[in-house]
Amino acid sequence: MAKTYSHIGKPSGEEGLFVGVSGSEVQVASSTGGLYQSGTAITASAAELNLLDGVTATTAELNLIDGSVAGTAVASKALALGADKNVDVLAVADLKLGAGAGTSVTSTAAELNILDGVTMTAAQINLLAQGVGASYKVARGVSTIDAASKDVATGLTTVVAVVVSMVGDPSLTHMHSSGTVGDQAGAPAAGSIRIKSWKPTATGDVTPIAATSPFGNVAWIAIGT
Repeated sequence: MAKTYSHIGKPSGEEGLFVGVSGSEVQVASSTGGLYQSGTAITASAAELNLLDGVTATTAELNLIDGSVAGTAVASKALALGADKNVDVLAVADLKLGAGAGTSVTSTAAELNILDGVTMTAAQINLLAQGVGASYKVARGVSTIDAASKDVATGLTTVVAVVVSMVGDPSLTHMHSSGTVGDQAGAPAAGSIRIKSWKPTATGDVTPIAATSPFGNVAWIAIGT
């Protein structure tokens, strides 16, 4: 087995204390008080060197920090938040929110993006749920109107309420529309709504009379069972 010998001494022509194998010794220079290893100055202060006291990380683990960019997710590197605790784009396989183990967010990105642009408050959104009882359903659609009175099947078994709104601008032949659930026994049939469309009687006379062609389309929302 090869043996390596260490020495403490002062090579000829050198200044300071040398400790270690020749060629890789640690030198404490007497003229500057500096610390050298194999002829290379160690410029870190004692306080800076002492930062490593107690560190158990491996070289590979420390290298995860090398290349990290604050506020930017870098592949195979440790994540560092930006000044505003932000990060640009982060791909997450399973998102959990809340304390402890957290709760998984099961909505897809497409489902979450439905909220993009929504300006309603939580209280206003809750009103939507409060407005329809647990035993009721909501149906909606847009109907092509071809008569002053038109029955439209909603897909519900029975309709209890309906609202309608014209799609597009009103005209002199079709100024507005109204909706009714009727008796749900033929006028109109169960599960249908009746959309009535109106126009003014004449110029200067806004008394509503049955609309005539051309008609506009009408959007509707029905509530029922």
